[in-house]
Amino acid sequence: MKILKIAFGGALAIILATLLKLEYSTAAGIITLLTIQDTTKETIHISLKRVVAFCIATLLSFGLFNLIGYHAISFGLFLLVFVWICYTFQLQDAIAMNAVLATHYLVSYHMPLSLIQNEFLLLFIGAGIGTLLNLFMPDKVKHIRNTQAVLESDLRTVLSIMSENLLKESKEDYTGECFHTLESHIEKGLKDAYDNMNNTLTRDAKYFIDYMQMRKQQCQVLRNIYQKIKTLDYVPEQAKDIANFIDRIGISLEETNNAAALLLECKTLFQKFQASDLPSTRQEFESRAVLYMLLKDFEYFLQIKQDFAASLSSEQKKNYWKTVS
Repeated sequence: MKILKIAFGGALAIILATLLKLEYSTAAGIITLLTIQDTTKETIHISLKRVVAFCIATLLSFGLFNLIGYHAISFGLFLLVFVWICYTFQLQDAIAMNAVLATHYLVSYHMPLSLIQNEFLLLFIGAGIGTLLNLFMPDKVKHIRNTQAVLESDLRTVLSIMSENLLKESKEDYTGECFHTLESHIEKGLKDAYDNMNNTLTRDAKYFIDYMQMRKQQCQVLRNIYQKIKTLDYVPEQAKDIANFIDRIGISLEETNNAAALLLECKTLFQKFQASDLPSTRQEFESRAVLYMLLKDFEYFLQIKQDFAASLSSEQKKNYWKTVS
């Protein structure tokens, strides 16, 4: 898509500049090429910076070339000052294009108003066509929704394996490889969510970024839980309750679940822990202490989801949730 836009836009810019009988009309095609970025907002931002840099370059060229002369030394001084200004004011993206436009002044050996107007029109046509073409970007919502479904499936797999290994005394086969796929899908989802937001000018698409960040935070909690489970070499009776609880978390792991019911169940499990008989051996005591910490971690895991749901406005729920929990 980007390559097609560059090819079509570059040709269109040259044709339009030629029809307007502008000098150095091919420069308009190069400006279009340099203008088209990966996202709409990035393209607009760069175009605005290049207009500002064009004004600076024109004023600087007029002063230096008329004062020192139209030759290589004056152009070198122009680059020295212009590049310094661009780096100082975060206009680096505009250096190459405006330096090329400045060479048009240099080879013309004068800077009449008509030539300055010519250069501005080259910039306007090239940047304008590039910006207009990048206003039409494919919507990634369907793609992000697919990624959401995949990573939620990954989370269920992680939780299922976690529940299974919690009840095993030997954890040799529990390597944590299941996290790799989940983490890669979260990072992919985050990238797509940022791209989608930067290609959206009229509506708030930050929801998907917040969702992916929420899942990323939950994944980090599960990583901590995994490390604790690995230390268990004795399985107390209470482990069965937690394993069943993990399974229920996996079953109810949906985008629109606000985790309120699961947090109540977690509270009930804590009460059941407190009502249990005291451990009779040091090994049981240490293992039950680990289980208690696991339950606290799962409480935090669910709290992350509840906080995410609570942070959403009714408008966001209406726009992004199929059903509201």
